[in-house]
Amino acid sequence: MNNRLANRKQETAKKRLLIAVLTLAVLMLAGIGSYFLLQPETESAISAEVKKDSFAGKTYAGFKVAEKELPVEETPKPEEGKVEDVRVEAPPEPEPAPEVIVESSSTPVEAPEKDLSTMIANAKTQVYTIYTDLEQGSGFLYNELGDVVTNAHVVKDASYITLKNSDGQEFNGQVIGISDTEDLALVRVAELAGKKPMAMETEALEAGRKVVAIGSPLDQSNTATEGEVTAVDKSFSADYEYTGLYEMTAAIQKGSSGGPLIDAETERIIGINSIILEDKPGIGYAIPIHSVTEQLNAWAADPIVYEEEEIVLQDVKDAFFDEQLLTSFIESYYELIPYALNEPAENYYQQYLLPGSKAEAAGKAMVESYRTEERTFNALKPVIDAVEIGDKEAKVTTTAELVYKDKASGKTLSEMNTTEYTIVIDEYGDYQVKAIKESE
Repeated sequence: MNNRLANRKQETAKKRLLIAVLTLAVLMLAGIGSYFLLQPETESAISAEVKKDSFAGKTYAGFKVAEKELPVEETPKPEEGKVEDVRVEAPPEPEPAPEVIVESSSTPVEAPEKDLSTMIANAKTQVYTIYTDLEQGSGFLYNELGDVVTNAHVVKDASYITLKNSDGQEFNGQVIGISDTEDLALVRVAELAGKKPMAMETEALEAGRKVVAIGSPLDQSNTATEGEVTAVDKSFSADYEYTGLYEMTAAIQKGSSGGPLIDAETERIIGINSIILEDKPGIGYAIPIHSVTEQLNAWAADPIVYEEEEIVLQDVKDAFFDEQLLTSFIESYYELIPYALNEPAENYYQQYLLPGSKAEAAGKAMVESYRTEERTFNALKPVIDAVEIGDKEAKVTTTAELVYKDKASGKTLSEMNTTEYTIVIDEYGDYQVKAIKESE
């Protein structure tokens, strides 16, 4: 019995030893397999599989991962012993930006008709505000000697006479002729000699003419009113004898006296705005220029000569630039552009360009580049982007939208134009464009 028990114990011990050996062998084989499975390529594949399961189809701030992995295109390796060409071609030069023409939602295009703005812009360099120690009135350039016509009551008994143009420049003047009976006088301004005046009407006109009166009522320069000649050959007496006057509905006020009355059709100066009656405040009267031409020419040829001690000169400002005046100057220039774009003969804008300068050629070229028979242009108003004032010149940068109707397509189109204008003051004290630079 004891021997059998001892034999069972021995067999049991052998079985346990065998199981232990087998277990150890299995563990060793598992360890070797794990070693090969954890090599780098396999590890990377497992990692990629985990990432795909973790991120696919989920959205995060800044990016979105696709549901499927996209195949990665491998770069082919160069053959052994073969040198790859690694030169990189330069990117092609960018083509210049095409001219931008867009359809405009603006109101229907109509060529602007001549109106007050046209008259003011065209005549403003010829009209002056007159100041004395007694009165304020108006006047206009009469000839190339620098003589300015005005009313006698504006300059009578004045100790000094100062004139100011539409650009704010001031001049001293002297009366070279004045009537005791007619309300007429002629003032000479030396600095204006050589400047060309507007055309004057040499014949009497009939009633019914549309007219524009320009002057400085209440010291407001370049004020214009329109109306028509309602009667001719009107006469009456006041401080002066007024005979053969034009009666008109173009209103004038104190300070308008001496300014020009202009025929709206011919743009010739037809009269000198002179007087209103207390019982007819809405009606003005002008001296016909043709009726006093002989007297004015006589004064110009044989002026009053003053002794040196009789001459009193006011201190006037040197030539200067002013932001508001520069803005008004450029806006007036733009008001005239559409007329030239629609009708070549209406080249009023050219008087704003300094003769013989680059601007004269550039301005004409710019207008020609936009004008065609197939286009009708709207009125044009610029946006003033910047004004830079220097000692001898100023620069004004503008942006304007040229809106026009294309007759062929029937569409309303527009082009944006940004331009820098260099402005100087000429020998007559007028602002003039010296250079024009369009933005590319």
